[in-house]
Amino acid sequence: METDDTVVVLGTGRASAAPDTLVLDLQLAAHGQTVAEALAALTRASHAAHEALPGTLPRTHGLGVHPRHDHQGRQVGHTAYQALQLRVGDPSAAGELVQRLGEAVGDALGVNGLRQEVAEPAGLLREARERAFEDARERAEQYAALAGRELGPVARVREAGTSVPGPQEAADARFAMASGPVVDPADQELVAVVEVTWRLLG
Repeated sequence: METDDTVVVLGTGRASAAPDTLVLDLQLAAHGQTVAEALAALTRASHAAHEALPGTLPRTHGLGVHPRHDHQGRQVGHTAYQALQLRVGDPSAAGELVQRLGEAVGDALGVNGLRQEVAEPAGLLREARERAFEDARERAEQYAALAGRELGPVARVREAGTSVPGPQEAADARFAMASGPVVDPADQELVAVVEVTWRLLG
């Protein structure tokens, strides 16, 4: 149980690294007068997308079909759709990949979002935690000195949280006139917060 002879502080640590992975969330949509026609058109678009990305393995999910209506609410056919997620090891390749897919599948392509990640963030998180603990120690030493005491052993450690910046959406991309969308890679930062309780001596 904690006593009055303790000091409790929060420490914050940050660690950042350049992203090494690009994640693209895409959607293919194709139209037809019937469900069968819409699915056939989607199959062609899907094959074209895969052929445009040799050496990659897009993950597919979210296949569906729904009726398509005009502005007066009258049904005019069906739309088939399929979501794709593409992970590549070059964060600067977004523009090239989107342009290549657009040329292959045309208006069937939709870009729902993109994000840049550090594929193995464990080392980055360890660094952020170490910095958070050192920050907590510096704060505790200052408070102990202000109280005319000395810092003793650690009585309790509690991780108060970690955070990662949210994904960079496709709407944030800059568009170049000739070479397609350009996304500037930004360092990914992990933030760790730790609550540490020290005993006070003297």
